[in-house]
Amino acid sequence: MFPIGKLTLAVLGLRLAGAVGFFWGMFLGHMLIDRTVLRKKIKQYLSSLDDNIRLLLPYRCYKYYNRLENNLFGVIWGGTLGALTFGFPGFITLFIIGHFVFGRPENRWSMLFKSFFETFWNRHWCKILGALIGFSLKNNLLIFIGVIIGFFADAARFGTLRQKLGLNFTLPFLSKLNLLKFYLHSSTARHFSFIQAMAGLAAKISKADGVVSENEIRIFKKMFELTYDQNSKIAAIFNKAKRSAEGSERFARQLKLIVRGNLELKENIIDNLFKIASADGDICKEQLDILKNVAGIIELPDGNFELIRDRYKPHSNTNSPLQEYYDILGISPHAGSDEIKARWKELIVIWHPDNIQAHGGSAEEIEKHTLKMAEINNAYQHIMKSRKL
Repeated sequence: MFPIGKLTLAVLGLRLAGAVGFFWGMFLGHMLIDRTVLRKKIKQYLSSLDDNIRLLLPYRCYKYYNRLENNLFGVIWGGTLGALTFGFPGFITLFIIGHFVFGRPENRWSMLFKSFFETFWNRHWCKILGALIGFSLKNNLLIFIGVIIGFFADAARFGTLRQKLGLNFTLPFLSKLNLLKFYLHSSTARHFSFIQAMAGLAAKISKADGVVSENEIRIFKKMFELTYDQNSKIAAIFNKAKRSAEGSERFARQLKLIVRGNLELKENIIDNLFKIASADGDICKEQLDILKNVAGIIELPDGNFELIRDRYKPHSNTNSPLQEYYDILGISPHAGSDEIKARWKELIVIWHPDNIQAHGGSAEEIEKHTLKMAEINNAYQHIMKSRKL
């Protein structure tokens, strides 16, 4: 979904205030939308809207909707915003931009552009803010001063100032704590510190059952949206934690400083770690001990821990309604929401009654597909509702 905030507010700023508005819009879009939970909320809303469209759409239109799905949001966003702000020229320009940026998620160049663009803003937003203030005041000297001040602010956020001044040998302790020291002042550093701790714990949990599998690594990567630069750093942390004899307590304490009193975030941490532990089947005693220890350090209430643990116990009761819904879709309860939705879409194509009718199916076959289709939709809706709760 990124950089939806930057591009949207930049276009609106350009229309309202020219070049100054364009750059301020891009800055505010980055700080208020793309770096906050608002971007995820927008993504969740669009996914829910997509579900409702699919439930109401006739099959004869469904296959065309499938073809449009990957670029539907991009062209609608670009066409609508462009038409409202700059008329027909804006419609054409933003239609193309929207298709390239948002409508081609698997395209290599689109992925590279979004990754580079987001990384650039995360690394340099202090310099950009300094330059923007000077630019708005139409003073070249202030632009220069703003960039210089922003340079030192960015260096402080990422701990590169000590490296540039050659002070690492005198400040090793502060170097290790840099991300935690500045996380309150930078959501980028806070987010990376969070992922760093989760990677360390994931490595410890994966190693506890004797071997780290590709499936466990794949599940961890799907949990977080990492830039190319972050991916290599996290891989190094994961491998180092896997080989180290040091326990999981250090990473858990790091998370405790970040989550503080956020109960929902604590539950998400333990739930995600359970997903990794159960990636290869049952959770072994050593893995469960680590999970209990982490929950204790981050101060997750025992009752909440037990509820999460119960989700990952082997299902001895095959009559569980929710388990039956997963069985109807033919997918694991530990699958991610995106995987479940993809499976649901596959089953719609297979079992839609209009499909069998178009191929000359009998009345009995059409009735069978109609009932199966209702069963599939009911199962999907119950599963997604349970995950929201």
